[in-house]
Amino acid sequence: MSCLSNTKVICCGIKRHIVQDCVECNWLVFNQTPTIIFQANKVVSASGTIELSSTTLGMTTVDVIFSRGATIIKTFTLEKQQCLAFTVVGFDTITLIGDSSSPTESASGSLCLTPRYQI
Repeated sequence: MSCLSNTKVICCGIKRHIVQDCVECNWLVFNQTPTIIFQANKVVSASGTIELSSTTLGMTTVDVIFSRGATIIKTFTLEKQQCLAFTVVGFDTITLIGDSSSPTESASGSLCLTPRYQI
């Protein structure tokens, strides 16, 4: 998602005249239920940031899993109020999984992603 402001595009907080691709979203995960927050119809390489801004008391970490089909490409673990900058090559899905087994526990945050596609 991007926003227009005075004919300039604002993507991931940066003003640009032209944006190739930009994905911004807020996310929410519950317990250990896998939640897909990004999925492409082809393999991409991307740079971006992901933030874990708040959690309930029983949720301490969230795993960020980059995969291509059923193959895991890269995994990161976020703790509360942690932000991660990343570049990952060759994935099509980003999935989040919390560390709490209780159905009442949750975590939320945001993703800013600039995907690149092979021509």
